Amino acid sequence: MNLLFDLGNSRLKWAIFEHNQFQIGKSLSHVEITDSILVELLHELKPKKIGISNVGKNTFLNVITTVLCELWRDIPIYFATSQFEAFGVKNAYFQPEKLGVDRFLALIAARQKTDLSLCVVDCGTAITVDILNENGEHQGGLICAGLTLMKNALASNTADLPFVNSTQQIGLATETESAIYNGALFSACGLIEKVMQKQPQNTKLFLTGGDAKIISTQLNCTFTFEKNLVLEGLNLFLNSK
Repeated sequence: MNLLFDLGNSRLKWAIFEHNQFQIGKSLSHVEITDSILVELLHELKPKKIGISNVGKNTFLNVITTVLCELWRDIPIYFATSQFEAFGVKNAYFQPEKLGVDRFLALIAARQKTDLSLCVVDCGTAITVDILNENGEHQGGLICAGLTLMKNALASNTADLPFVNSTQQIGLATETESAIYNGALFSACGLIEKVMQKQPQNTKLFLTGGDAKIISTQLNCTFTFEKNLVLEGLNLFLNSK
C-alpha cells in the first residue's frame, strides 16, 4: 500500500494506492490538520511507503510528519520534488526545483495519458497553467489568482464590494454579488481559452483542482476532467523509489 499526501495552499488531499487502485480519502482544510483527526483517519492503515507533495505551510507539514512517525516509525517517507527530467517530462525551468511540485506531478500524470501536446490547468487557490509539447518538453506556464482569491482581493481592497461565496446566476449581472461571481469565473475561463487558442489544434486540455468543475461549465473548449492528477503523479514518483 502507498499512502499519498498532497498538502496544498488551502487543503490536504490524501489517498491510498493498493491493488492497482486509488482510494481517495476525505480532504481536510488546514484547520482540520490536527494530531487527533489525522490519527483517527489513518491509524488502521498499513502502508509500505509514504509520499508527500507539499506546497503548503511547514506548520501543517510538521503536524503530518509527526503523526506519521508516531504511527509508523519504520515506514519510509519520501518528499516529492520537481526534477529536470522524469516520466517523459522535461522541465523548462532553469532551476527545476523551483517549479511547484504539484505542477510537476500533475504534468507527469497527464503525460501518461496522452502522447499529444497537452495543457494542465489546476484550478485551486491559485490557477496554474502548464504546457507540454508532443515530445514531453515543458513549454512553461502561467499562474493567477483562483476564484476565491480574486473575490477576496476585491472584498479586502475596496470599500463596498462584498466577498461572494455563493453560486450566482451566470451572465451579465444586475447586482453586485453576481457581478463579482461572474467576473471571477469569466476571468478564469478567458485565461484558459486564450492559452488554448495559441496551442496546436490537437492539444489535450486537462482540468484538475477544486474549482475545475465550476470553471468547466463555462469553457468554450474541449477538456478532460482529472480530479486527482497530483496524487496520481505522486504515486508515480513513489513507485520509482
